[in-house]
Amino acid sequence: MPIYMEISRLHRCVTIVARGKIAPDEIMGAAQQLFDAQVPEFAKIIDLMDASADVNPEQIDRIATLLRGGPGAKRGPVAFMVDPKRGEFARAFAATEDGERPIDLFKSLREARDWLARVEANQGRQPPAKSTPWSDPQREATMFRRGEKRDVPVRGRAAYAAD
Repeated sequence: MPIYMEISRLHRCVTIVARGKIAPDEIMGAAQQLFDAQVPEFAKIIDLMDASADVNPEQIDRIATLLRGGPGAKRGPVAFMVDPKRGEFARAFAATEDGERPIDLFKSLREARDWLARVEANQGRQPPAKSTPWSDPQREATMFRRGEKRDVPVRGRAAYAAD
């Protein structure tokens, strides 16, 4: 499973999980999907703990430029989860932003979620009460693998309880 992405419009949040060796075209495909979904202002959690990629600085610049959107576009915070011994892509991506949006690197999902909640609260945005992006039944999911994109059906908690 190289790249899996979920978008929750209700919670204005994008979750991306990458595993294994990821090709630059898979990263660009996920970036293009984010651009097409028009979610630059959404908070993003990007889990790269078990991922590796061979991307050069030019490719990282192209990805960052695409995700940056047009001039004046609001950009949401990005929380990268990375292995402290790796994470070159996340560090290089963060360096392209020049403080235009909050970006930080974390070693755990809990740290990343807590940081995003603080950033969102500082920006005056509060999530819907007693709800998480993972409980949003309308979230959209996509998988990128070997250059192919596939929409993935998402089931809500009620569907799992019925099984």
